[in-house]
Amino acid sequence: MAHSNFRNTIVTIAFLIVISFPFINGKLTIIKDIENTENRQPAAKPYFDILQLDNFPSKYDNYFSDNFTVRQRLIKYYNQLNLVLFKKSPLPDQIIIGNDDWLFSGGKEIETYRGKNRFKKSEMEQIRLELEYRKKYLEDRNCKFYFLIAPVKQNIYSENVPISVYRYNKQSWGEQLIEYLNKHSVVKPINAYKTLRESKKYGLLYYKLDNHWNQRGAFFAVNDALKQMNKDIPTVEGLSYSNYIADKTISHGGNIASMLSNTQMFTDSVFELYPQKGFTAVEVKKVGYPVDSGFAYPTEFETVQEIPNSHKPKILIISDSFGGNAFPFLSESFRRSVKIFDAWQYKLNENIVNSEKPDVVLLIVLESNIRNILRFQSRLRKNDSNKQIK
Repeated sequence: MAHSNFRNTIVTIAFLIVISFPFINGKLTIIKDIENTENRQPAAKPYFDILQLDNFPSKYDNYFSDNFTVRQRLIKYYNQLNLVLFKKSPLPDQIIIGNDDWLFSGGKEIETYRGKNRFKKSEMEQIRLELEYRKKYLEDRNCKFYFLIAPVKQNIYSENVPISVYRYNKQSWGEQLIEYLNKHSVVKPINAYKTLRESKKYGLLYYKLDNHWNQRGAFFAVNDALKQMNKDIPTVEGLSYSNYIADKTISHGGNIASMLSNTQMFTDSVFELYPQKGFTAVEVKKVGYPVDSGFAYPTEFETVQEIPNSHKPKILIISDSFGGNAFPFLSESFRRSVKIFDAWQYKLNENIVNSEKPDVVLLIVLESNIRNILRFQSRLRKNDSNKQIK
């Protein structure tokens, strides 16, 4: 009986220590936590208002779940257990572990690879009408319009996607829309799929631990765009890969790997691509165009480069983060290059068009985000460019 009482006492004490530890450690910091690698802001501590208590418990629960002590360290150990012991993704809805330690994004990016939720004809028709509206709007201002769909890396490196990821249709969202527009529209998209698949012989075109194309991949996609522009504007010339040097470094990081809190477990090759004679375009002062409210990366909203004493045309690029690695190569073919990262809205941005008066507008859209074009249709706006008809 004494032994049983002693055991119960030990268990009770251990239980109290475990449940009290988060509060004790939060005050004394016995064990330090590690850096938060999640791609989001943790929930803020809610304000206690005695007159508004209905939502306080759920808000405080979200706050505590995001901020309890050593949370990030526990997440890291949990991820390691899944990765090392079970060889599976601890976040299967967000991250897919592929062959040869390739990491792929889940969600819409894997949906476009699997061929799920393909575009309805009505959606593609709405996109066609919007793109043709923009083409006409820009042509009325002596400007050429081009549309480039950036493939998700699953659709370029499908051989590294695990066989367990079933494909309903081998045609991706981007390829489906390109086929439709080529048949039914005067807007002919720049098809980078074929070029990127053929260019894998030159080396990696996407990061293994990140969802973006690397500088080499961006180079070949940009060159496709420049070649198409050259048909309309002879002074816009393509680039020669033989004139570029690729420096390789080893990295353990990437936006997908960071979500696992275990970047040291993975290795990636990162390439910096630059002309043998150096870049001619240089960064200049931003105009200071208004940034969309709530945009998480306001410093990336506007980027401007110019080539001194050049008589080349001007370009305005509306893009997402895939425009980052593409921008240095595009800037080499224009005297003034302005890139706008408008919070994944992919708008026409009439105010910037009318201010910059570009000769070329290039729209770059990651294929998993194509439906965003439907949410911000300029052709449906009346008078006020920031107000959509409902």
